[in-house]
Amino acid sequence: MDDIPSRLPRRALARALMLLVAGLLPPAALAQAAGEAGIEAAGDTDADPWQARQNQRVLRGDELLKQHQPEAAIREAFDPIIQDHEARHPAGDTVYFCVRTPAEALFYLTGLAAAHDRNGQGRTGVALASTWAYGYYGKAFALIELNRFDEAAEALDRALELSPANSQFLTERGYLYRASREWDKMLASNQAALEHLEFSPDAQRDTERARALRGAGYALIELDRLDEAERHFRDSLKIEPGNPIALGELDYIRKLRKKQP
Repeated sequence: MDDIPSRLPRRALARALMLLVAGLLPPAALAQAAGEAGIEAAGDTDADPWQARQNQRVLRGDELLKQHQPEAAIREAFDPIIQDHEARHPAGDTVYFCVRTPAEALFYLTGLAAAHDRNGQGRTGVALASTWAYGYYGKAFALIELNRFDEAAEALDRALELSPANSQFLTERGYLYRASREWDKMLASNQAALEHLEFSPDAQRDTERARALRGAGYALIELDRLDEAERHFRDSLKIEPGNPIALGELDYIRKLRKKQP
């Protein structure tokens, strides 16, 4: 799910998952987010064989996707990731979040603590490595390759339940709204991606910003808001000069304007 127009190839999943191989965030980074309302922070997983196995499954899933084997990727990698995490972290009084950065962990866990303060009762929050959410993301990616868009949307929605401020997931959800021609939802999802970029890893933030700008721009064209769409695509070109998608959409906007009375 590299970008909105289907005429261009999609990026390999591994490029989006590089941080997973290194394991969970350092304990000190998560510790600052722990405290109120029984909030806990998961420990370092660098030496955790279970976590290492999940990381390897993510990479295996990506390898199978690159080999155009989406069914095998689901069967051998993404479903096992999901099943292992759900067995280890059963639903109940604990809220699990999958995070990529300390800022994202802090955002989720302090939000949970604030809800506890308002309501007088709360649930325990735990910040985990991103593999569980990326299991769902990878499954959604594979399901799109199989043209099973409704199931892909369900998988991606589950990824967003675990990582609601993940800009990459939000932009990908916009891609699926494009498939169902829900332009307002597509726009909202990409706008949310732009609003949550502060929680993206430094190395990925510019890429995710440019993609969200293009996704929002595409929706704005369909909503006949051409001036706004043009600004989004031009802003994306400031980040990725010469991007063929942005240039193509700007050309499309020019053609649409010529047709206007």
